Amino acid sequence: MDKARIRELLQDATVDSCDEDEAFWGLFYALDEGLSFPLQAQVLGEVASLVDLDGARSGLRRGVMARVRKGDREYTVALSEVEVLDPDPASAEWLAVYRYWLGEDVADLVGPS
Repeated sequence: MDKARIRELLQDATVDSCDEDEAFWGLFYALDEGLSFPLQAQVLGEVASLVDLDGARSGLRRGVMARVRKGDREYTVALSEVEVLDPDPASAEWLAVYRYWLGEDVADLVGPS
């Protein structure tokens, strides 16, 4: 996937947005639909399962919050703190879109544009 594809997906997710808040929620719902839960992940150095996104705790200032399960314990962490291990192609695309939206360098995730 190249940077043009990331920009295209982000544009599709936020096309009807009138402001940053609406753009955030457009991206949130695109992520919620695009990620294939559960996903094996690493959080704070421990292997866990990314099981869902938490809309009640997410917001423009806070970012996308994710629900993570380790054993019988479930907790909420920032999606930006979750490293998904070997995601399926669609999930990998949407995770790259989120990192791009955050302003992170996605050079390691994408090829040249």
